[in-house]
Amino acid sequence: MKVGYLGPKGTFSYEICKNSYGEEIEKIPYKTIKETILELQNDEVSEVIVPIENSLQGCVTETIDTLIENENLKIVEERILKINQNLMAKEKYNFEDIQEVYSHPQALAQCRNYLQNNLKNATIIETPSTALSAKEVSKKEFSACICNLECLSEYNLKLLEANIQDNSLNETKFWKLSKLEKDITDANVITMLFSTKHKPGALYNALKIFNDNGLNLTKIESRPAKTKLGEYYFLVDIEINNKSYEKPLEELKDVVGFYRILGKYKKSNET
Repeated sequence: MKVGYLGPKGTFSYEICKNSYGEEIEKIPYKTIKETILELQNDEVSEVIVPIENSLQGCVTETIDTLIENENLKIVEERILKINQNLMAKEKYNFEDIQEVYSHPQALAQCRNYLQNNLKNATIIETPSTALSAKEVSKKEFSACICNLECLSEYNLKLLEANIQDNSLNETKFWKLSKLEKDITDANVITMLFSTKHKPGALYNALKIFNDNGLNLTKIESRPAKTKLGEYYFLVDIEINNKSYEKPLEELKDVVGFYRILGKYKKSNET
């Protein structure tokens, strides 16, 4: 069995992947979230781990958009990881000597105030992953990166300051994706996509079905349908618990334009 993750080694995705699978499972790093998901779609791996939402910066749109574009992929597990961002460099530089700071856009956004207060003269450079920024900075003078502590030993870096995120309540939700739908007997959430017909009250009519049947939506997110301006997909998380949900979802099919269940799985409480 092979599993894919957003690499290289040292990313938060790698940490979740390492904790989720045994040593005997081959773990394949990919450069972007989109590439990671496409390799699952192309049967190059059996499962992948991808980030979907951060408590500070919200939805990871690359994950949602790639899932919208590729059918037959299912969410089979949710994992949550406490995120601590750390500033590191090749040497113990003074902050005023640092000319560039590298990291993934989400990590940079999570540390925006810290960067403004401590490294406002440094050029900010985005990378496809936090670990890739560490790999890059390991070869550069007077540069720093923001990444996971695992990158210290992996790329032979020095820690300049730990836990630099602007908010200590920083968590990221990850999804484990597969082409094989699993029978999860204790599942308590369904994630689905739908689009509404372009007429007055269409979204209201869809949401009314959930309300009338006592189904709690814990998340609703819109993404452009990429057809024309004003048309959207809606991503929703539905608490199911012991409530009957089959009939309401069948009703929903009659009032929406597009409908796809992405997964039925157990909500994670771990950090």
